[in-house]
Amino acid sequence: MKITRRAVLRLTGAAAASLALSSCSASGTILGSNFSAWLQKTLGGSASSAASSDAASDLVVSPLPEGEQLDPGFAVTPAYDADPLTGEARRSGGRIVGVMVNNISNTSRQNARPQRGIGSADVLIECKVEGGITRFCAVFHDADAIPEIGPLRSGRDQFLQLLMPYQALYYHDGESAACTKFISVYDYSGLNLGGKSYFNTPVHPHVAHRDSRGRDVAYEHTEFTSGTEIKQAAANAGIGLDYACDTTFFRFADYRTGAENAMKGTASGKSVSIVHSDHYKTSFSYNWFDHTYKMQMYSRISGQFEKAVDELTGKQLSFDNLAVCFAPIAAYPGDSGDVQQVSYISGGEVYFFSRGGMVRGTWQKASPEHPLRLFDESGAELIFNRGKTYLAIVDDDEWSNFSYQ
Repeated sequence: MKITRRAVLRLTGAAAASLALSSCSASGTILGSNFSAWLQKTLGGSASSAASSDAASDLVVSPLPEGEQLDPGFAVTPAYDADPLTGEARRSGGRIVGVMVNNISNTSRQNARPQRGIGSADVLIECKVEGGITRFCAVFHDADAIPEIGPLRSGRDQFLQLLMPYQALYYHDGESAACTKFISVYDYSGLNLGGKSYFNTPVHPHVAHRDSRGRDVAYEHTEFTSGTEIKQAAANAGIGLDYACDTTFFRFADYRTGAENAMKGTASGKSVSIVHSDHYKTSFSYNWFDHTYKMQMYSRISGQFEKAVDELTGKQLSFDNLAVCFAPIAAYPGDSGDVQQVSYISGGEVYFFSRGGMVRGTWQKASPEHPLRLFDESGAELIFNRGKTYLAIVDDDEWSNFSYQ
């Protein structure tokens, strides 16, 4: 078969438009049977070979006639290659890193706030861990993007399970026995730094440093790490930090076209109040100027809400997207010390906020090795705006205390 360069450009442009309008996977690697049929019909003739994925390599493209220019109206759209956490054009081929960060705020000695480095995270995950306390997992697109961060705290499986499908490095100091069990069963010890040797699971030590920040705080709230230390710990363990993830954490509006989800026709979602427990509450206020949600947290010490800031920059934490997933959460049975488990397999309701609007839907996570997926009420996958995301996993029992307007 012989076709002209202009025909190739037109077909490629139409294919790009088809991709932009279809429900293809975020990785951009699946065209779907409808496109194949359309291509066969368009090329005509005995096009069974043209409809196959191998046929494209057999096309002979004739050169442009002398003096003829390419038609700028049919520019080739590059392959989708998004940053897995923000949906922007990919910044590196580094491995995703999740760092466990303390969030205790009970007394002046039992106080981890303000945390360092979490304002630089691409995704910040919050969930109840035990005793009503929540903890953060700050997720970065690679180790080079991590500043000094902490205070560092122990790992929990509800965070690990969200990272596993992306082969992320999980970084912490210690972990619950349940977390180690997941690491053992799913053979994840090769990407786990700072764990315990329960169940004869291999251990890779973390690298960190201590800083009391000039305060009288308990020793367990004084540990910090950094991208440099994380890279050293990974090197000590023989863990590679190059891993170009081929899918995204959420489905994002396409960076190649500059598209965004304007949330037109949705319910108002300009203020959000989340209750994790009696003393751990998080709220957000939408800022029209920069289209982000500003974060506040309730302080048991002061008895009021305070701005959540990054101690390194002094800036209030802000996010382009908020996702609040309600799930069955309860203590592991037996003498678990109230360590909480999330029943991800049960699925549940999700409330998605972006651009001052709210969409209600459902979430699914079939197993620890399956990614979290969020859907609107029609069953279509929710489209996140590019940028930073706060993800809350909240106990179903706190649904009545959740509010937005």
